[in-house]
Amino acid sequence: MGIFNRKKKQEANESSEKQEQNKAVLTLYSVTLDSSIIYDTAKEEFGSVIKSIEGIDNGLEFIFKDETKIQFYLSDEIDYINRQTSGMANFFSKAPLENKEVLEKALLQIRMFTCITGVTFELNEDEQRTNYIINTIYKIADKTQSLILYPSMELYTSDGKLLISMSGHTDFDDYYPIAPADLLKRDVEVSAKDEARYEEIIDECDKKGIPHTSYMLGTQIMEEEVIVPSAMDIAKRAVSVFGCALWAECLLMEGGSMELAKSEFEAMNERYSFAECLSDKEKAYIGDDNPDRIQSIQFSWQYERCAVLLWALGFIELKYPTEICNVREIANLLRNYNSFEELVAASRLRSNEELLDMHTRILYYNWACVEARVNNQQMPAGLDGGVVQEQHFALNWLISANGQCGWDDICPNT
Repeated sequence: MGIFNRKKKQEANESSEKQEQNKAVLTLYSVTLDSSIIYDTAKEEFGSVIKSIEGIDNGLEFIFKDETKIQFYLSDEIDYINRQTSGMANFFSKAPLENKEVLEKALLQIRMFTCITGVTFELNEDEQRTNYIINTIYKIADKTQSLILYPSMELYTSDGKLLISMSGHTDFDDYYPIAPADLLKRDVEVSAKDEARYEEIIDECDKKGIPHTSYMLGTQIMEEEVIVPSAMDIAKRAVSVFGCALWAECLLMEGGSMELAKSEFEAMNERYSFAECLSDKEKAYIGDDNPDRIQSIQFSWQYERCAVLLWALGFIELKYPTEICNVREIANLLRNYNSFEELVAASRLRSNEELLDMHTRILYYNWACVEARVNNQQMPAGLDGGVVQEQHFALNWLISANGQCGWDDICPNT
């Protein structure tokens, strides 16, 4: 893999004795809810070279057949994990990544870790042995939903891609956090209607030429799990999202300015008094007198989320996501009312079944878009991957697909 070469050279430079064995340290950060899988997988992957295994304080030690050793120190105590991940997220939040969306998703990933395993092994001049150990640790990471942290504070995914470093580097243009697989094995019964919904969506995908899995995705939400916000809460979210997207557009457009953004925002606020409804991230963006362009672009994309919310309220129809929404239509609609009360009175909240049907459809569309992106392929059937992703985000919030979390913490996993 070669990722460890820098560490090896550094260690060698610090030692004047060529035969001296050094200690190497890697740390696995996992999202599994069953921490025993870490040790079990390590035993399985290193099985062919293990001579014996001994218990040590807070961990296990493998003695290899060449008499060298490797230690695993595992911790899954909730308070400890929370302290560590909070500190780690705060540390990496200062990383100068230009792609703020990847930074936010990386920080979200860090907060989702449930188990930390320190791995210490002896490092000698046998490069083949060193590469074997490192590659095996990556195999363990792959099988246990783990990422690998280096002493240089570089966090890698199990396929060897750099997610985040304090130098501001990343190998990702887009990143989707991995969630505990155990959470996807929810204690919920799949009803005949849920099965029928899946079959119907898959049939739609086949007719449109959209690739899909041959099985029901673990992230598909069942009808009994759906919890929908009130029409008032949806209306407040829609106007808040629109206000921030409008602010971003005023900064990005030709001839735009901060003065224009503030003027347009205040005009909407006089109509709806929605400023107090903004999420923490929205407040931070609006309160920044000099936001970077990338952040503004990301907020401008959120017109698509607003469109979904207005669809849920029965005001508009959602077209097949091959192009962006009609922003003028959304703006005219919202400016046709003078308060949340008027907006809600004119709405017709769609049924849970309608919301779930759309969520399931967009979930599988997004899966196809992610697969195309990962494999450097064109988006299938003319889908606009950006539109699909934004719609997925809003739909996750509408049916509580990520549980009872706030808007800022929604994650459109596939």
